[in-house]
Amino acid sequence: MKNANKIIVIVIFAIVILFGIGQFFAFAPSSVTSVPQNAATGTGSAPAQASPAATRVIAYVPPIPASSTAVESGSCWTNSIAAPFRSDAWRCAVGNGISDPCFTLSGSTGTLLCNVDPVDPASTSTFVLKLTKPLPQAQTPQGLPPSNWAWLVELSDGTLCSPFTGTLPFAATGQVANYGCAPGPLGKDVMIFDGLNNSSSIWTAEIGTLSPSKSGPPAIISSSTVTLSAVWQ
Repeated sequence: MKNANKIIVIVIFAIVILFGIGQFFAFAPSSVTSVPQNAATGTGSAPAQASPAATRVIAYVPPIPASSTAVESGSCWTNSIAAPFRSDAWRCAVGNGISDPCFTLSGSTGTLLCNVDPVDPASTSTFVLKLTKPLPQAQTPQGLPPSNWAWLVELSDGTLCSPFTGTLPFAATGQVANYGCAPGPLGKDVMIFDGLNNSSSIWTAEIGTLSPSKSGPPAIISSSTVTLSAVWQ
């Protein structure tokens, strides 16, 4: 009987040991690191970046100026060079200074709004122009205007660019700068070359700077293609 009891105890002890070892391997941490799944795609790849938003094409309407807006006196002698396809945009002078474009105000025949900044309507550069002589006859180009024109351009980084209204800078490669922008990181003037590309809903432009040159046309440096956030027509 004693031998039988010893056998039973040994069997129970062996079962306990085997059960403990099984539990250890069942709950032991795996050495393989799991790859997190993308919630949108169900795959282990990184989430796709959002595409740029379509360029906003804005038909600008000059607002009624605030009573605090500065008032200047001057005259306009021709239609705007910066906004040539608008019959309400003019090239005007106050003293020796030229403003282009200046927009006629709705319901007013003797005042215009000049140096407008549609991004910052409270800009202190904006002023009301009181005409000292009547406007000349409007002479806008015949036919439909091109779809990719703009009198103000906003790059994707917020930089504003406006058309050159005098002699257009050009590079040694023959590329012509149509717009001038805020200075770049090195203080050099950033320009848009060869107009605006609106072949898709996201407009693009080639920007760059011109290297100094004492003889012959300068070369384009730091050239890149950028997207446009907004254009004003």
